[in-house]
Amino acid sequence: MNERQMPENFGGVLWADHTLMQPPGLVALLLALLAVLLLPRRYAILPLLLIAVALPGAQRIAVFSLDFTFIRIIILATLSAAALRGHFRGLRLGMPDVLLILWMCWGLIAYGLLTNSWHGVVTSAGGAVDSVGAYLIGRLYIRSLEDLRRLLVWLGIISLPMLVLFLLERITGYNFFSVFGGVPEEIIVRNGRLRVQGPFAHPIMAGVFWASLLPCLGALWMAKVGSRTFLTIAILCMGLLVINTASSTPVMAVLCGMFGMSLFVLRRHMRWICGGALLCLIGLHLSMQSPVWHLISRIDLSNGSTGWHRYNLIQQAINHFDEWWQIGTTSTAYWGWGLQDITNQYIYEGVNGGLLQMLLFVGFLGSIFLRLGSALRRGGNRAEQWLLWGSGVALFTHCVSFLAVAYFGQMVNLFYLFAGGVVGVTSLAAYRRAPARSPALRGARPSNEVHAHG
Repeated sequence: MNERQMPENFGGVLWADHTLMQPPGLVALLLALLAVLLLPRRYAILPLLLIAVALPGAQRIAVFSLDFTFIRIIILATLSAAALRGHFRGLRLGMPDVLLILWMCWGLIAYGLLTNSWHGVVTSAGGAVDSVGAYLIGRLYIRSLEDLRRLLVWLGIISLPMLVLFLLERITGYNFFSVFGGVPEEIIVRNGRLRVQGPFAHPIMAGVFWASLLPCLGALWMAKVGSRTFLTIAILCMGLLVINTASSTPVMAVLCGMFGMSLFVLRRHMRWICGGALLCLIGLHLSMQSPVWHLISRIDLSNGSTGWHRYNLIQQAINHFDEWWQIGTTSTAYWGWGLQDITNQYIYEGVNGGLLQMLLFVGFLGSIFLRLGSALRRGGNRAEQWLLWGSGVALFTHCVSFLAVAYFGQMVNLFYLFAGGVVGVTSLAAYRRAPARSPALRGARPSNEVHAHG
């Protein structure tokens, strides 16, 4: 096991309570706010998407110790515009919405009790805006499969210039997004490997984001929706973006995505497959000398992965269960060397809000999978089934990645934006609207023919 090197301010929030704003970033923010006011509904999500993907997430304006990141400002502006234009009309709450609201409310209470200060509640409220706000935007503006397809096309287009900048960063060793502030100027090097991050807070965040999109792009390619040439180029670009981050977690996400897409022909038997997988894990746990989660320590796909740290974090969270299960804990640093770095989303939820917050988060994810399963059983043509399946596989890659990393920076917004979109397209109302609103998704074989040949 290699000794982990802990840099200065490791585990802390480097830019908190400090205004970080460069002229190029301010211009981009003002243009995005103008776009929020002028763009029609079908493009309302685009300003948030561009700010989140193309600008460092650390950009912020601090007002009386309150941090308003550029992404948070765009979220608030977009939701305000949506309220003024009546876009909330017709939005019906489902189980994922209820669970997320409960998760948010309990998070505010638990973190306030944990820190024993009003400042803790304010900090938690800021995080709620980032997550629940982005989720609401996804629910509002991704309400059909055509909306989801349009979003994926935009991201495919963005991936082209992003790959050019990633390659320039690798060649020159200079991160061109550093002109905005919030990301280092020099490229990160670990074990001799260059780890490109672009505007993202960390190379792993960049890699996981682009890796999570591949199943959805692959679904469009398989369903022959849109130009296959464009989709092929976009998939290659995203794959190269993942490779340039030189991180095991994004590579694992790609492999999980490929595995999930291969199960499309068995989609009607997923309950049996999931049950069998659970039994296999239980069998391995009973037959192995070490616990089954020790397998994480053996994963190293980038010649420098810290798999043992991730295993030890899970083990120590179990060992210290009595310390955090009620409302969380203020520190995990004493659990072991480097364990203030909580590289597990599920444990991160527990540490910040106790067992209840962890269960609400897991329940939220599970409820989305259930909605996807219901939408798939309702039928639909080949294109609709592929896109729903690709969305489920993308969510699966996030769930697997959560075992190795806790999302931060703009990745939080992008994940909840996607989650809200998936909930939107799996609603019964969205499914009934699909034939009228999704001409690009029509013309494929009906679902019974898919079952016969699938």
